[in-house]
Amino acid sequence: MRNKSFIFLIFFLILSSCGYQPIYSTKNLNFTIGKVEKENTSLNNKFAKSINTLTNRESDKKINIKIESDKKIRVKSKDSKGNTLVLELEINLKFTNLDSDNQAQKLLSRKITYNNSDDKFKLKEYENELEDILITKIIEDLINYLSNI
Repeated sequence: MRNKSFIFLIFFLILSSCGYQPIYSTKNLNFTIGKVEKENTSLNNKFAKSINTLTNRESDKKINIKIESDKKIRVKSKDSKGNTLVLELEINLKFTNLDSDNQAQKLLSRKITYNNSDDKFKLKEYENELEDILITKIIEDLINYLSNI
């Protein structure tokens, strides 16, 4: 009986101390994104969609921005026959704050390397997943930058 109560106590302490709290919650943001100017490309649209979901409508600080993005896929290494082995995906986001007097610009960039695959469909799907991951990381960097302005 004593052993069961001890196990129950340990189990309760472990579970009660677990708490989920999102790091980049809209409640913690001290700004809101007003207008996002962009060219109509798929990468810019993904960035704009991610930015618009992370705005705090209750904030008094409204920021209008302009974004330009590009994606580069480079060959990092090849085998002796000239076949590609390792690729690198780089995504750049050029951010311009339209509200400041000098329209401050910031370039945010992330890279990731990955192995090539013979199945081009699976490779394209994997590249799309990596692109989404990099976009999320760049948005986190953008939020950190905007929070410190």
